[in-house]
Amino acid sequence: MGNVYRMMVVDDERIVREAIASHIRWEDHGITVVKTAANAVEALEYFQENPVDLILADIKMPVMDGIALLKRVKALREDVDFIILSGYADFGYAQEALRAGARDYLLKPLDEAALVNVVLKCKNDREGRQFLSSLWQNPALSRILPKKEQGSRYSQTIQKILQVVQEEISNEELSLKWISAQKLFLNENYLSKVFQKEVGQKFSAYLLDRRMMLAMEMLARDGDALILDVARAAGFGENSQYFSSSFKKYTGYTPTEYKKYIKEAKEK
Repeated sequence: MGNVYRMMVVDDERIVREAIASHIRWEDHGITVVKTAANAVEALEYFQENPVDLILADIKMPVMDGIALLKRVKALREDVDFIILSGYADFGYAQEALRAGARDYLLKPLDEAALVNVVLKCKNDREGRQFLSSLWQNPALSRILPKKEQGSRYSQTIQKILQVVQEEISNEELSLKWISAQKLFLNENYLSKVFQKEVGQKFSAYLLDRRMMLAMEMLARDGDALILDVARAAGFGENSQYFSSSFKKYTGYTPTEYKKYIKEAKEK
């Protein structure tokens, strides 16, 4: 099991705070509720002095609402996971929360299984990022990891392309031609030239980097991950053989060899 994942629950209803913090066996999942707060001000004071990985916060609270808290937290630490809780099935609220950086928007009364699944996804994603970050520090692995992206000083057009890649990474049809026709409605040749100028590589090479990085993260995070599932998530569809050959060409390892290597690296 990885490091303990620290969660704070913020809700002005005591019964809700207690239900989330005490009625679910978070410790079985490597998760600790480090703080329950009755309002956003109390939560912010705690957050500024203590490490927190995830905040669950009600959207409607006195003094400062959940979205305002989310924005304050993100301004202090961008990498904090945030889940908004709400008794209002309002698309506008959900959209605002997600745009502000929330990982999810859950409606009350909360479904325990759904809540646990969302929290675990946040935890697993963080562990995957942390492990990959540790790999960056190993010079022996530098050849199999794509170059880190520079700061996000890209034009709005390029930012939109990168966002589409993130959202559509599992789409087998994803290409600059597809983005041009389906998303941005701009000339493909123009996009290609602008992309290479700003990002410093062809779109096809960038897309392969992103797909391989996702595959490596999934294989590193879950040693039991099925190769076909990874292939699908990385945009190779049902063609696990093509995925495996591409992975081997890119990293020097087959997916199975890579899983074994990562397992041994974790055990050292």
